[in-house]
Amino acid sequence: MSNKSNILNFLSSMLLVDTPADTQISGMTNVAGEALPTYSEANPQNVQMIEVRQEDGRLSQYPPPEKWDDWTEWDGKAWPKRVARRYTLVPTTCFNCESGCGLLAYVDKETFEIKKFEGNPVHPGSRGRNCAKGPATHNQIYDPERILYPLKRVGERGSGKWKRITWEQALDEIGAKMRESRQKRLDGIMYHVGRPGEDGYTNRAIQAWGVDGHNSHTNICSAGARAGYFFWGAFDRPSPDYTHARTILLISS
Repeated sequence: MSNKSNILNFLSSMLLVDTPADTQISGMTNVAGEALPTYSEANPQNVQMIEVRQEDGRLSQYPPPEKWDDWTEWDGKAWPKRVARRYTLVPTTCFNCESGCGLLAYVDKETFEIKKFEGNPVHPGSRGRNCAKGPATHNQIYDPERILYPLKRVGERGSGKWKRITWEQALDEIGAKMRESRQKRLDGIMYHVGRPGEDGYTNRAIQAWGVDGHNSHTNICSAGARAGYFFWGAFDRPSPDYTHARTILLISS
């Protein structure tokens, strides 16, 4: 065994000294303070973690897919107490840019709340190498100012007066205004959206009416790059293996 392995084992064993009386599940954490899997069985089994080397040299470890349905680890916010949390790891996608990197949502089995997001090591595009915007998705979901329901303006434009309406009312009123506008002229309707998280369904519905009024964040962000990819290579938004590339040519930014 190498000296590095001996040191890591020694430091890991030190973390297990003086276990508090309220320990719920026996287990261990690594020397970086990250939680390793813990189990309630009398004889815990070792789990082969998925290791991903980050671009800056850091080594990240992820639970293997066969453990995603029921994964247990220590709650870091409960330190110094050892409180075990059980999660279901749900694969999802980051919408904070056009890359669409893979994420794993850690859903608490007791509260059904998403506790955190981490990279998905088996996603074919990102392969567990995510930027900071991916885990920050948690802040977006639980932002106290996030709009969760349709709101209708009840005051003058800019007055900030709104009332909550049902989804049925919102769809009925929007559909009625679109039909009324379409009877007058086709270019009277414009649909603008940021990152909707759906594969162009609304755009296809509008185009079926003969309306070419769709605009999105993508139109002004990645449209130029996607056009270049398509015209030169006949493919859209590829996922090159940058990690093992010998040469990367960047033209402008």
